[in-house]
Amino acid sequence: MRRIRIVVVALLLAAVVGLPLFAQKKERLYYVPKFTGFIFFELAGQGAKQACDELGLDMVTLGTTQNDVEGYVQILQNLVPQKPQIMVTTSSDANAPVPVLKKMKAAGATIVTFDSPVGKGGQDLYVNMAPYRIQAIAELESALYNNPKGGKVIWLAPSPNITLFNKVKEAIDDLVKTVAKYKVFQFIDTLYMADDPDKSYQVATSAMEAHPDLAGFITSSGMANPAVNKAIQDTGRTGKVYSTGMALPSTMETFLNDGVNKQFALWSPYWFGYMSAYLAIKIHSGEIKVKDGSVVDVPNIGKRKMYMTADEVMYTDLNMMLFFRKGHESWENAIPMPLE
Repeated sequence: MRRIRIVVVALLLAAVVGLPLFAQKKERLYYVPKFTGFIFFELAGQGAKQACDELGLDMVTLGTTQNDVEGYVQILQNLVPQKPQIMVTTSSDANAPVPVLKKMKAAGATIVTFDSPVGKGGQDLYVNMAPYRIQAIAELESALYNNPKGGKVIWLAPSPNITLFNKVKEAIDDLVKTVAKYKVFQFIDTLYMADDPDKSYQVATSAMEAHPDLAGFITSSGMANPAVNKAIQDTGRTGKVYSTGMALPSTMETFLNDGVNKQFALWSPYWFGYMSAYLAIKIHSGEIKVKDGSVVDVPNIGKRKMYMTADEVMYTDLNMMLFFRKGHESWENAIPMPLE
């Protein structure tokens, strides 16, 4: 009886002086990349964690250890009973996760995707590295820097159903048709490598054997480019064939130094993750409205505009591409790409 009285007195005192008796649980942001263990998504996760720390949220990272769409969707399914409220995610398939993401949204979740969007209704906002046309220009400029003569090239993608790769390739095809300097490129095939280094190596090796006059590979995959550059080096094709597009500087330094690659492009995955998490948190709190034409001011990055695409997905872009070359191999000394 005496113990009950002490508890009651404590509760009354807390109410009078306004002291919290129990520590409130922090709100959580769930970070679910395509898969874990790849440095691109690790860096993006670190950026997302900075945004969470600045805004007072905990962050939980979940993901498969390899590119496994079914496993990725299962992780999302397992989260549904927990009613996650804020999520930053990216998928290797535009359509597969949409039903479960819609369930989360119906339960009040705010979902921001990055790297590649999912289908209609699966996200509140998609954060793109840069407009697809700008990414396409960065990849074609890097290809020209590697081989100004152009020639026969192959496009590499993880699978047929990734919006980012499909949209960038569409933009590349348009540029090759309409811009004189890019007409030197002749795309002879699209090959799929499942965002797997071993498969990328094998696919590239087989393609070079099948096409002795092949000039190069172009891809938006930071996973494929180092593996394909290694295949070029191992088969004695340095200076004859190149592989470029998007890649992480830490994975390409050897190839720059050895002359296997002369230039590639990217923007910081750290700030990619930061911007995605920052916007997810602010959208969920109601401080930022998702609206076509609205402008958001993101700390460390600047003002960015939201816009609605033809397929009714809301986008905003980082729009800060960087070129990496020998002597410019790091984030600190990379060459900013002049933007249109």
